[in-house]
Parts: sequence; C-alpha cells; structure tokens
Amino acid sequence: MADDRNADLSQKAPLTVGSHIKCRYQGGEVEGQVAAFNSASRLLIIKAPASNGKTTNNDIYVINAEYVEKLSIEDGSPADTLRAIDFAKLEKRRLKSIGLKKARIRALSADVAPEGRKLFLTIIKTIDEVAWDGEKILVLNEVTISPPYRVENVTGEKEASVIHVKKIVDKHWKEQQSSQPPT
Repeated sequence: MADDRNADLSQKAPLTVGSHIKCRYQGGEVEGQVAAFNSASRLLIIKAPASNGKTTNNDIYVINAEYVEKLSIEDGSPADTLRAIDFAKLEKRRLKSIGLKKARIRALSADVAPEGRKLFLTIIKTIDEVAWDGEKILVLNEVTISPPYRVENVTGEKEASVIHVKKIVDKHWKEQQSSQPPT
C-alpha cells in the first residue's frame, strides 16, 4: 500500500536502499527499488523489472534528481537486500554492444551485395567472431560463406561449425522470404 507522502529529494528524504518507490520524472515514470541515492551528485538510481520481460534481468534507471516531479515511497520497509551490481558483467555487455556497432559499420561499409550485408548482420547477432574476407563472410575463422550467400555456399573444415552456420543462413533466408510482400 502506498505511503502517501511524497519524498522531496531536495530535503533529506528517507530513501533507503531497497525501498520500493514510484518515481515520475521528466520523460517517464518508473516503479522499482532504490539501488542508490547520492545527494551530492543528485543522482537517484532505481532497479526495475526488465523491460524485455526476462526475470533474470533488470533495468537500471539513473535519474537526475532535478528532473524528479513526484516520488512516493510504496512501503516503509526496505525489500530484500539488493545484490551488488556486477560491474564486470556491465563492462562486458558494454564492450559487446560497441563490438556489434562496429561490426554493423563494417557490414554497411563493405563493398558487397546488400544480401551479404544483411546476412553478415544476422550472423553477428549470434556469433561474435564474424569478418569480411573480400566478398566472403568468414565465421569463427573456419567457416566461409561465398556469394550469393546461400546455404550451399557455406564451406569449412569443422563439420559442427559448418552445420551451425548453415542453420543460421537457412533461417536468415526463410525470414527474408517471409518478410517480402507477395508479387
């Protein structure tokens, strides 16, 4: 049940780590647990259920207190102790995201057919180790996909890797066909 008091962040609000709050701020509203509040930097950090629906993930909101319009504490007692944020995991995710963006740039700037670029982008969502070798796509440094980038154009030494990449290529082309409007 909501504790009807509105916490004023300019005062020493009783924002205990783990408290369940509702926060309306310029740009949105979030309900979750207080992960941290730094009065010196005026930052409120809220851990909320993941927007992607995965129960193993959370969304972390870092909100400048100047933009908080309304804050209500939903219960007086802090919830279970919050687990520490795994900064190594966050850094790994950040680096992976940067790698994906760089790969997209490489794919879009490659002087190859658009079908090859699309397939490259599809593969890199699943497998990090993807590169261009001229017009060929090189996956895991052991599987090659030659133009016109069909399942029959997938070759390599390790059968397990070839089979895995063929499945990705097959799925890619099936999705491409189903997304095209009938003629």
